[in-house]
Amino acid sequence: MMQSARVTLRQLCNLALPAPVLLPSLLPAIRALVPAEHAAFFYCDAVGNMVNMYAERMLPPEAMTRYYERHYRHDSHAFSRAFLRLAAAADPVSFRTISAEEKRTDYYREVLSALGVAHVMYGVVRAVGNGREPIGQLSVYRGEGEPAFDAEDAEALRDVLHYLGRALAATPYAPVTAPSEQIAEEAMAVLSDDGEVMFADEGWTRLARLARGEPISPMQAKQEPKALREFLRGVVIAARAAKNALYQVESPWGKFAFRHHALSGVTGDKATALVVSRLATESVRLAEGAAKLSLSAQQREVALLVALGQTNAEIADKLGVSVNTASYHVKQVFAKLEVHDRADVARLLRQA
Repeated sequence: MMQSARVTLRQLCNLALPAPVLLPSLLPAIRALVPAEHAAFFYCDAVGNMVNMYAERMLPPEAMTRYYERHYRHDSHAFSRAFLRLAAAADPVSFRTISAEEKRTDYYREVLSALGVAHVMYGVVRAVGNGREPIGQLSVYRGEGEPAFDAEDAEALRDVLHYLGRALAATPYAPVTAPSEQIAEEAMAVLSDDGEVMFADEGWTRLARLARGEPISPMQAKQEPKALREFLRGVVIAARAAKNALYQVESPWGKFAFRHHALSGVTGDKATALVVSRLATESVRLAEGAAKLSLSAQQREVALLVALGQTNAEIADKLGVSVNTASYHVKQVFAKLEVHDRADVARLLRQA
């Protein structure tokens, strides 16, 4: 299981895609390697400020504003000071369990408890190459009733940080140019005409914030609710006017599709139901599909390269083997998947 998760993580990191496009798939791959309930990655600047983030669970903007005002700037829980200490340590990985004393603090009640955090492990991710400057902090979390992280967990994470350093070094603001076509996740909300959310699925706010595309950090949180309302008001107008009531948005975090449905009678006024879908890049979905098939680690490598359209000569170059050996591996994949051509390999990976 651990080796399989490591292969998936390495394949994702080798796709040469912008980091924000990869993060929604990288975090589940990391949690398969180091079992955890959820995870987050925080981009940090040279003085430790959190400048952007991707998290599987997020504090709402209002709660993030309170976190910034009460904890981020003033007390011992300040993120920047903690990050700089972690970055200066000899070991890039550390872990801890929330103490009984800490559970009596406002910080625990307003932040950690709200996110369901009882145990946390940190990994400082550094750019690969000269300088090896810290890019940011990976955090993985376990809740109450889950076992604490241990040295074995730390070693598993330590072993893959260099992959993450290569994949996440790309600027978090790089435009997405890779094709996106498959729905990876979606959520729904009912909005009033002025953009106020009247009802929302659990994942709605997180996806809407990612679709808006602005950096998510405590320092911007105070302005975010108003900006998000204005963004959603614009989305509603555009979706109403769009063909088939479908409006697509591209942000640094990928491509998002909004589907509009007019409602009436919810509160006596007109309302709008919006379904937001995050569309996954084709190569990411193929790598995730390869992980779900009954293939060896090497066969998964070959299957993904075949599905990506690589020739036998290109596969040989990637694997560092002869063309004849690469051809043999391709035939083995065909036999294992019971297919006869390369298009069928790609089809099976998509279906998986």
